[in-house]
Parts: sequence; structure tokens; C-alpha cells
Amino acid sequence: MNPDLLKQLNLWHQKDQYNRIIATIEEIPAAERDYELVCQLGRALNNEDRYEEAIAAFRSVEEQGATDSLWYYRLGYAYYYSKKYKDAVAVLEQALKLQPGDSDCQRLLNWSSSKLKESDQIENLADQTTAVRADDDELAPFTLVSHDNGSVSLILSVGGYKNDIFEARAEEGFEGNGYDWASLAAVFLEEKMPELAATIHFDPEAGMFAAYTSDKEAMANFAKGFKQACENNALIHDLFSRAELD
Repeated sequence: MNPDLLKQLNLWHQKDQYNRIIATIEEIPAAERDYELVCQLGRALNNEDRYEEAIAAFRSVEEQGATDSLWYYRLGYAYYYSKKYKDAVAVLEQALKLQPGDSDCQRLLNWSSSKLKESDQIENLADQTTAVRADDDELAPFTLVSHDNGSVSLILSVGGYKNDIFEARAEEGFEGNGYDWASLAAVFLEEKMPELAATIHFDPEAGMFAAYTSDKEAMANFAKGFKQACENNALIHDLFSRAELD
């Protein structure tokens, strides 16, 4: 790559001017872009949240990147943020083989492995359960399911529903993850349905809220009551004001 061009690209990168990097590189015919230039393009695409395009760019120089730990890291970054956690784990593990001890890579690998585990748990749960009733649409996005062992669960894949509840206490460390939802549900249960407090149990993960019991009637009542509470903004915010960070 032309040293002057590389210097300019790095300057734009330092100033977060990623679109200028992308536009400049894309003006160069693809056949004339060398390995370094393509990697610069992929990095800028990552920083603009254009992960699928970044993946395609990095994959176009896969042969040259086979011994480059940074190539694997940047590709893993694109996979992680496009929620392709299995692919992210594979390439990040290779990056660490080439560059052992890289803390940034290890951190991203840990995140990817955690997300992959959560995805597998949700898929396994779906494989092992069936819907209790056809009218459970009224509980959406919660899902009420029954298990082969006779127990019943209420689950929620967190991250989109009622985020404003948790944003109100974000400075305290609340993120809206499964543990935060369990803290909120515990307050609801204690204050609004104390008779079920010893019957309903929680088993959350970072990406999933889960409540379970062997008493199907108790779970049906809890699920309906908790969903109604979530739809009452004043009530749910009041309950959450007493939730404790796990």
C-alpha cells in the first residue's frame, strides 16, 4: 500500500471518519486493492456497523490472512456483532493461537462463548418443551412452556422488551439482562403475589429470564399477573425502584 495513503487512512481512523476511509478505498478498483487495503476497508466497515460487508471483505483475502492474528480478530469482531457466535468463537480461538495473551481477543472470545452458550440453552429449551396453550399469545413476548418432567416455565429472551424500565437505573448497573428481570420479578412476586413466593423459582441467564415451578396453575397465575404488571408503566417502574442488583 502507498505509505501516504496508509497515513491518511490511519488519520481518518483516529478521527472516527470511517465513511471517508470506506469511500476512498472503494474508489480504488477491487483488483488493485492489496491485502492491507482490504483489511483497512474491513476495519472501517466494522466501525460503521456494516458487519456483513466487513465479513465479505475479510473473507476475500482469507488466504493472506491465514497467519495474521489481527485478521482473525477483526473477522471475529464482525461475526460477534452480527450474532454469528459460533463462527466468532472459531476465528478468535485461531487468533489467540497466533497471538497468545492478547487481552482484547480473549475478552471478545469470552463474550462470544457466553453468547453461544446462551443461544444453545434457549435452543435446547425450545427442543425440550411444548406450548402449554394456544392462547399464550397474550403473554408475548414471554413464553409459557411445559417440560417432560412435569414442570412449567415462563421464559423471555431479553434485550428488546421494556428496556425503558432498566434504563431508569442504568447508572446503578442495571442492564436489562436476565438477572435484572429476575430481580424485578422477585419484587413483583413478594408484593403482589406473596402466596406464590415459595412456589415460583427463578433461573435466569444473562440473555434469558426464566421462572419455573411444578405447579402449573401457580405459574399460569404468575405469568398473567406479571405480564399485566409489565404493561402498567407506573406500576412496573414503582416495583423496579425496589429491585436489587444481582
